[in-house]
Amino acid sequence: MKPAETEVASEGVGRVRRENDLPDLGVRILTDFGRIVAAEARLLETNIVGAAQALVDRVYLAAILIVVPAAGVVSIIGSIIMLLHQWMPWWQVLGIVGLTSIAIATILRRVLMPPDVPVFQISSPRNN
Repeated sequence: MKPAETEVASEGVGRVRRENDLPDLGVRILTDFGRIVAAEARLLETNIVGAAQALVDRVYLAAILIVVPAAGVVSIIGSIIMLLHQWMPWWQVLGIVGLTSIAIATILRRVLMPPDVPVFQISSPRNN
């Protein structure tokens, strides 16, 4: 064989090899892509499960920290009402407790909230 024929023959063999490798390469690309997607899904699942567990833990803690003191406040108010009832009729006791709670709420609002914050806002302007 002549050198020119050898180059053409080897080029043809390389081209045939490359054409045969393309389906294998496609399969490898799809397999690798599938592995990457599966790994990302496992990572996402791990992150979501961890975040959900942390959220549930916070909700439990918040519920405990809100319900227990609220029950204590209700118990104290009940005991004050029962104590006052020994000296006065029920309507006077409930009136005193109601007026006192309104006064305390007003004082706490003025102390804890800045003066420029409204108690409620009917509508808010939106910037479009």
